[in-house]
Amino acid sequence: MGKLAAIGCYVYWGLIVFYWTWLDKVESEEILMHRVVWTLVAMVVVIYFRGNLSEYLKAFRDWYIIKWHLVAASLLALNWYLFVYGVTNGRITDASLGYFLCPFATIFWGRVFEKETLNYLQLFAIILAAVGVGRLAFNLNDFPYIATGIALTWSSYSVVKKRSKLGIFSSLGMEMTLLAPFALIALFWFGRKGELVWGTQGAGYDWLIVSTGVATLIPLLLYSYAVRRVSLTTMGLLQYIMPTMALVIAVFVFGEPFGGVRLFAFSCIWIGLATYGYDSLHKAPEQSRDSP
Repeated sequence: MGKLAAIGCYVYWGLIVFYWTWLDKVESEEILMHRVVWTLVAMVVVIYFRGNLSEYLKAFRDWYIIKWHLVAASLLALNWYLFVYGVTNGRITDASLGYFLCPFATIFWGRVFEKETLNYLQLFAIILAAVGVGRLAFNLNDFPYIATGIALTWSSYSVVKKRSKLGIFSSLGMEMTLLAPFALIALFWFGRKGELVWGTQGAGYDWLIVSTGVATLIPLLLYSYAVRRVSLTTMGLLQYIMPTMALVIAVFVFGEPFGGVRLFAFSCIWIGLATYGYDSLHKAPEQSRDSP
């Protein structure tokens, strides 16, 4: 079930590129603030009806839990901002490259913190993927700061989530709760300056902004479930699903070019992913964690 949850969240994130382009009238900062607030609202409703309210409230009396989730919340917020900024400012390729870089950072953290090991076939798969990603990065005209930031923040978030003592609902609820005061203050500040899109484009657009809560919640719950049960190495390699889908959409829907460089790079990445997938399914038993 852990692998299915991981695949599900990455497919969802690959398709959500369409959703963020619909919000191109909203500045990245405002999207981030709304995303935090409405995800918290959706999360509190879920926590209440699932009966996790007592665990969620009790967690705020444990400084160890607060500390780790404050770090996680900060990494998540920065990751969200960088991705939405890239998508809404015509840098989909740079943003998607970030998620191609993520697996290498995730696998590195897995070896450092989780003491995960690689067999020869897995190492070959990673080298192939690295060649492909390196070729993509070399083809960019400037330093891929969005891609680098996305890779570092998301892989670090994965490591922190591994250390959470809370269940997936309370854990995500705490992260949104810690971010919400900053988000509300920022929204109030932008509103006072008359710089909010909220309330200026009609009720339909406002509801689209509100829907960022549910759109964010679904894949994060799937991810939180998966990362506690699947090794960081496997999570890293499966993550190639998301940027592959994003780049396919960028090429065939939004008309971004796909030349020989990308063909070479993607061939390396896809062959590497297929190799690792074969090894994972047929040879290498997956490291797992049974905590809820």
